[in-house]
This record gives sequence, C-alpha cells and structure tokens, in this order.
Amino acid sequence: MNRIMWVLFLGLLASGMTQFATAGSTGTIHFYGAIVDGGCTFDTGSKQVTSNCERGSKSVKQVHAVDPQNPQAFNLPLSLGTVTTQSVNNDPHLAVMTVTYN
Repeated sequence: MNRIMWVLFLGLLASGMTQFATAGSTGTIHFYGAIVDGGCTFDTGSKQVTSNCERGSKSVKQVHAVDPQNPQAFNLPLSLGTVTTQSVNNDPHLAVMTVTYN
C-alpha cells in the first residue's frame, strides 16, 4: 500500500511541475521606443581619421591626425564617445581603431 501511495504522490508532483513549467512560456513582452541616433562615419587615410557624427539636427565633422608611433585617444564630437588606436606588431602601416559609444 505504501508503494502505491508513493507512486501516486510522485505522479501528482510531476503533473504539478509540468503545469508550472508551461506557465513560464506564456505571456507577451512589449518593447516601446526606437533608436533615433545613428553612429558616426569614419574615413581613414593619409595618417588622419575624419569622423562625421550626427545627433538630432546637428552634424559635426572632425579631422584627427594619427601617429602610429604615438597612438592617442580622442573624443568624438557631441560627446558621443571615444576613439582609440593601437598599432599592430609595431608596424607603422597597421593599426586597430576602436570606437566606443557612450
């Protein structure tokens, strides 16, 4: 008799667990809003980086000199973020430019 009660208890427990497991996959999540500002565009060449950034109705263009021997970070216009450059294997012709947006 104990064995039958134990099997019934486990069956009841398992049926309750499946009900809660399926309850977690129901419902709807709504997201509201939009991305209204795009990123900046960059042109590189002649040891300089030209950034063109837009925010709202403002458009700002900046030109920064890039020295592979002395890489430096600079801020993007309109407080959008920063740009860092790092040489690759001390090669003056290769560098990695990383853009970090705020």
